[in-house]
Amino acid sequence: MLANIPATQTVIQIKAPGGPEMLVPATRPVPEPKPGEVLIRIAAAGVNRADCLQRMGRYPMPSGAPDIPGLECSGTVVKTGNGISEWRVGNQVCALMIGDGYGEYAAVPALQCLPAPAGVGLVDAGGLPETLCTVWTNVFERMHLKGGEVFLVQGGTSGIGVTAIQLAKAFGAKVLATAGSDEKCRACLDYGADVAINYRTQDFLQVGREFTDGRGVDAILDMVGGNYIQPQL
Repeated sequence: MLANIPATQTVIQIKAPGGPEMLVPATRPVPEPKPGEVLIRIAAAGVNRADCLQRMGRYPMPSGAPDIPGLECSGTVVKTGNGISEWRVGNQVCALMIGDGYGEYAAVPALQCLPAPAGVGLVDAGGLPETLCTVWTNVFERMHLKGGEVFLVQGGTSGIGVTAIQLAKAFGAKVLATAGSDEKCRACLDYGADVAINYRTQDFLQVGREFTDGRGVDAILDMVGGNYIQPQL
């Protein structure tokens, strides 16, 4: 166990539903890791849409969830609970959480931790778990996207979209991505998309058919929905 784990920490709590000014510092105890958990000294926490909605009072958390926002973080393991063998004190990790990311320390189930990737700083690693796990679950575990297939990503410059483009390309898929401006389309191409479609000036359905010689794409990841959902099915 590393020395100098304090008894209390500064967290960012939601004073009342509202704007960013409702996020205020508060003092809370540093948690003791339970069996199966690790205590992380937090270096960075991601800011997700769910965190913003929770702050606005529009994202009710499940019973028993922490009231401190923050669904992902990165940092250093400073203590382990009983039954932990895969992580050691000093390991740098990023973690998927149900809350408590907006603090200096958090106790996290060990199974929800990933090693901070080599070459990625801890601050950047704090924004990896949510998008990575979301894309992996939906695109590879549910859609079973395979190399050589054609994949359409709606909203290619969102956090999910950027991750989806890069992971799909890493596994050998052909990627079409939509975005709302030419600048965002260029970013999609920089992230690895084979084709970037400005949905304000182009018909993604027509572009997709042309790219696949009329066959259509194999899989679609859509974080937006809306009135265009029917034509893409």
